[in-house]
Amino acid sequence: MANPPSHEELLKKNQILEKEAATRVQAMIALEDDIEQYRSLVENAQDLIHSVRPDGSFLYVNQAWKNTLGYTEEDLKTLKLMDIVEEGCRDNCRRIFQKLITGENIERNETTFVARDGQTIIVEGQCTTHFQEGKAIRMTGFFRDISDRKRHETALQESEMRYRDLFENAHDIIQIVRPDGKLLYVNDSWRQTFGYGEEEIEALSIFDIISPDSQGHCQEMFGKVISEEKTHYINTVFADKKGNQVLIEGNAICKFVEGKPLYSQCIFRDVTEKKKMEEELIKAQKLESVGVFAGGIAHDFNNLLQAIIGNISLAKMHITPQNKAYERLVRTEKASMLAKNLTQQLLTFSKGGEPVKTVTAISEILKEATSFSLRGSKAKCEYQLTNDLWSVEVDKGQLSQVAQNLAINANQAMPDGGILTIKAINISITEHDVYNLPGGNYIKITFQDQGSGISKENIAKIFDPYFSSKKTGSGLGLAISYSIINNHSGLITVDSEPGQGATFTIYLPASEKNVVPGQGAAQQQPIQHKGRLLLLDDEDIVLEVLGEMLNFLGCETDAVLNGRGAVDLYQKALKGESPYAGVIMDLTIPGGMGGKETLSRLQEIDPEVKAIVSSGYASDPIMANFKEHGFCGVVPKPYKLEDLSQALTSLFPDK
Repeated sequence: MANPPSHEELLKKNQILEKEAATRVQAMIALEDDIEQYRSLVENAQDLIHSVRPDGSFLYVNQAWKNTLGYTEEDLKTLKLMDIVEEGCRDNCRRIFQKLITGENIERNETTFVARDGQTIIVEGQCTTHFQEGKAIRMTGFFRDISDRKRHETALQESEMRYRDLFENAHDIIQIVRPDGKLLYVNDSWRQTFGYGEEEIEALSIFDIISPDSQGHCQEMFGKVISEEKTHYINTVFADKKGNQVLIEGNAICKFVEGKPLYSQCIFRDVTEKKKMEEELIKAQKLESVGVFAGGIAHDFNNLLQAIIGNISLAKMHITPQNKAYERLVRTEKASMLAKNLTQQLLTFSKGGEPVKTVTAISEILKEATSFSLRGSKAKCEYQLTNDLWSVEVDKGQLSQVAQNLAINANQAMPDGGILTIKAINISITEHDVYNLPGGNYIKITFQDQGSGISKENIAKIFDPYFSSKKTGSGLGLAISYSIINNHSGLITVDSEPGQGATFTIYLPASEKNVVPGQGAAQQQPIQHKGRLLLLDDEDIVLEVLGEMLNFLGCETDAVLNGRGAVDLYQKALKGESPYAGVIMDLTIPGGMGGKETLSRLQEIDPEVKAIVSSGYASDPIMANFKEHGFCGVVPKPYKLEDLSQALTSLFPDK
């Protein structure tokens, strides 16, 4: 009988067994006669070790096996190998078992055992078969419990999947970049934003998607990102596959290993639309500020125009139409009336400019506004206006703005000169016959120029605020025109082809009231009135000329500069023998009561008080809806003697 091995030999053999499972199994079989000497070693091994017969019954299990799976010696008497294998793994175990019986070597396999208490234990191990006289007599397996490792791997995979889903489905633009600038990975939002396919990413560098104007800045910033272990804020301009600019902002940070940059992670957000909205908001705020500023200018400017136009109207009354000076006065008067539209342009668009409508003929408005706008230019107007055009109920000043804007637009489209043909006809349409206009009678007006035309990409944006294809201008003219026509329940459209000029078409509802063209209130002779009137305005120059105009019309007047004074005078006259027949008052009195508040106080004194509102703020809603606020008449500044005379009929209806 062989001498037993020394302790050192046993340790070496144990190391060999742990490193090479197959060698260890063969060594155990070769040393079967000495198994008693190794039982202690096997019993104390941390691996799960068992031997089974070809029928699957257990010959031997070590202590680690018992501790892990919990089966007793009594259980082992009836237990078979497949009883401890999880049901889902049994087919694979049977195949391996059959291969072992036939002598096939199985280096490593992974399966799941089921403990006595039902707990599953994931193991990996090696199995070998011992043969005697060519027949398998037992199979021995060495297994290691890898349940914790598997759980960690599964958790890691699940975590990776969650982060990958988050990465892929994020709305932000995410990219991972190598230190040389090559893209390692990008998410779906990145691909959609820049228009590249997955197969194109590998060949791309970060510098391929940076806008040319931002290359220098981005190269400098990228150098900082891959050299500093901190988060960097990025605000720059990229370019998509088609070359369109994409404004981005976000953060970038680099991952370092032993002080060397491994890759940078960048999370960006497409702020292109946000920046546009911010720019539009700034424009809107500027426009609002300009609107407030223009409102003040309009008030003061219209007061000055009132003095000019009032004096012109009075001067005309003292000379005959045959006098050469009369025609000069008429021209000056027309130019002054058109001048008030300079401030009204901004007021109409920024504040909505509710129209103050009167029934009138359209022909004179079109001729006066367009001829004034094209005076001194190379462009020429040709008018094709039907003689029997229906009347319209419009705000004359606002409609003049539309005509002026379209004439100016045509003139700019024809820098070398050309003809602007303006047509106007009566037209009846059925419901939704023309876009979404309700059925009825309309005046159809067209402005046709001989300019370079409008491209297809621009024609859809022609009425957008701030849009302009010209190097100069605010892009507000057509937007203002659209707003005005829309506020008149009408429609404005454009039709154009590059090189074929442009045609703007306007549809305005015809008025049911019959007005003979050329015989509006402005052309009538002033009507004489008798009565005592109270005047309220904050400008002495306006009160002076208004008093003279009313005196010319046969009225007596008293004037005050503030609402408090108007209330006191009215109350005093009401108690006396000569009460006022009415009041003409400005809406805005800086530092004091304006027309609306003053009228409210007067109504408390005299519920029958009659008042005409007059203001240089033509866009004030009270001017358009004066009756709803207690006024019986309205006369927007600046006004002529004829306009004032017509407005007085609300105070003296017998005229």
